[in-house]
Amino acid sequence: MKGFSIKTEIEEYDTFEQFAKEAQLGEKDLVLCGEHTYKQYVEPLSLGVQTLFREKYGKGEPTDGAVDAILDALRDKNFDRIVAIGGGTVIDIAKAVAVAAPEDKVDDLYDHVSELEKRHPLIIVPTTCGTGSEVTNISVMNRVSKGVKMGLASDAMLADKAVLITNLLDSMPYQVFATSSIDAMVHSAESFLSPNGCSISRLFSSEALKLILTCWDKVVKEGGEEAWKRYAAVIFRGFQLGRTGVWLCGLCRRSCVCLSTRFGISHSARTVQSVNVSGRYKNV
Repeated sequence: MKGFSIKTEIEEYDTFEQFAKEAQLGEKDLVLCGEHTYKQYVEPLSLGVQTLFREKYGKGEPTDGAVDAILDALRDKNFDRIVAIGGGTVIDIAKAVAVAAPEDKVDDLYDHVSELEKRHPLIIVPTTCGTGSEVTNISVMNRVSKGVKMGLASDAMLADKAVLITNLLDSMPYQVFATSSIDAMVHSAESFLSPNGCSISRLFSSEALKLILTCWDKVVKEGGEEAWKRYAAVIFRGFQLGRTGVWLCGLCRRSCVCLSTRFGISHSARTVQSVNVSGRYKNV
């Protein structure tokens, strides 16, 4: 039997201020984000939240050493909810923090994955439209000490809420929009083709593909770099449709991991490279 379920509550707001008011963010909340994001959207609201800035623990995708350092930094902090605001790196880190016991290291999470429990409510606020990990149960880390990049999968890491805030896309560079929206399209196609999918999940996937492809056409016709922001939010929503309830590690994702590990390029960019090197997707 194949089933379909939406395990993460999805909310949408026009501005971060609206979300902060509705969620009643305050001193018991830990906001994990980049410092630039904090200064632009969070600091002006004087919420009194606790903070952790990801760039203080290295650049690029999360490593075991960086996440271990973050866990060490948080041991003496007293917080309830985790609010992750960012792209795939921030989200992957937040998922690990949400399930880590006070004494845990990254190796402990992998070694005892079947025993993981959510220790903090997790709210994820994505700032790109490509990764989709705000609605999945997987965190991916580069385990430098082991010489391998691995996914950590547990339902305990599913976000309690995924919050889509359209004005957070305003500062996203056009190149990031372009590559992450291609990422969104590829994952929507993967979801549609997944052997784990069902007739209901494919309704979400096909609608996502329609939204994304229609928006691309409009962006090109209306000026490309000058027009994309009018449609970024639509692609944002479309990707949630494509990824909700279905996770598929297919050809493109395996190619992506190889490219990332060998050449150190971002997830969205390596998806575009995978599209180019795969005969199946070459002319997309």
